[in-house]
Amino acid sequence: MTAIALRSTRATVSIALVLASCTAAFAQKTDVVTLANGDRITGEIKILERGRLEFSTDDAGTLYLEWDKLVSLVTTRQVEVLTGRGIRYLGSLTAGDVRTLAVVTLAGTTTLRMADVTLIEPIGASFWRKLDGSFDVGFSYTQSSGISQLNLNSSTTYRRLASSVRVSASLTQTQTEGEEGTDDRGTVETSYLRYRWPRWFIAAASRFESNTSLGLELRSQLGVLIGPRLVNSNRGQFTLGAGLAVNDERGVDVESTQNIEAVFGLEGSFYTYDRPKTNLDLRLQYYPSLSNTGRQRVQLDAAVKRELLKDFFVSVNLYNSYDNRPPNPASSNNDVGIVLSIGWTY
Repeated sequence: MTAIALRSTRATVSIALVLASCTAAFAQKTDVVTLANGDRITGEIKILERGRLEFSTDDAGTLYLEWDKLVSLVTTRQVEVLTGRGIRYLGSLTAGDVRTLAVVTLAGTTTLRMADVTLIEPIGASFWRKLDGSFDVGFSYTQSSGISQLNLNSSTTYRRLASSVRVSASLTQTQTEGEEGTDDRGTVETSYLRYRWPRWFIAAASRFESNTSLGLELRSQLGVLIGPRLVNSNRGQFTLGAGLAVNDERGVDVESTQNIEAVFGLEGSFYTYDRPKTNLDLRLQYYPSLSNTGRQRVQLDAAVKRELLKDFFVSVNLYNSYDNRPPNPASSNNDVGIVLSIGWTY
């Protein structure tokens, strides 16, 4: 019994040592990035997206490195790699020529130009690490006209290599002194986008919208789109899409109606990380009606964001909602606004 107990104890100790060594190995940050000046930094890849590598280190905390300023990246961990052409790879990264990535996969080693790589994500990255979003708020008051305006915008995106889910909301509330009620505009939108092919996507979206200026109490809409991603680089993204949408409209003092519309849209994002960071986002949607011939709607949303401090920014937001036949014929055809706000990204 003593010999059995001794062997059991040795086995237990051996297993404990193996687990301890594995834990230590996983705890160590062993990824290596090389800067253009030759400096090497050891740490852990968090994610590369939008031309910026998030890299965690023990001594300097989390670094945000501009991708075009790096010459090499090495990791023994399994990562997902996406190129600007929409081609995906799964493997580790070994040393290669300057400004190249050598991706070691089960099929062999593939060498990629770093300039062609737009996304790198470690396998098993946490849910929170895949979230990207922003929130901003603006308020203005003009004493001469007695008009005050509050504006809120938020957007959260859950990103993966081949898909993304986005939830966005916008609210504009205008109050005029001496007048009852407010002039409100609000939207809530959710969308799911998936790249079924390297350059082509298919998307489904729901949108709930209210706009007092256009005589619209509530528009509930569902739509699907398909289209190409024309630009996918470390400085910008640009897509075109077309599809169908159905909606239910409840206008002010009029009966509700149901509509079928075609949808044509474009969406672009352009960004720089030279201080201060700057983002330009543009989204345009055109809705010609199929059930109400001659009716046309246009929705334009644009924003320019300029970094003030880390994760804090100042933003100029532009929106333009146009409907040549609003639900209530007595309402305005157009609602345009420009708002200055301060926000936070996460």
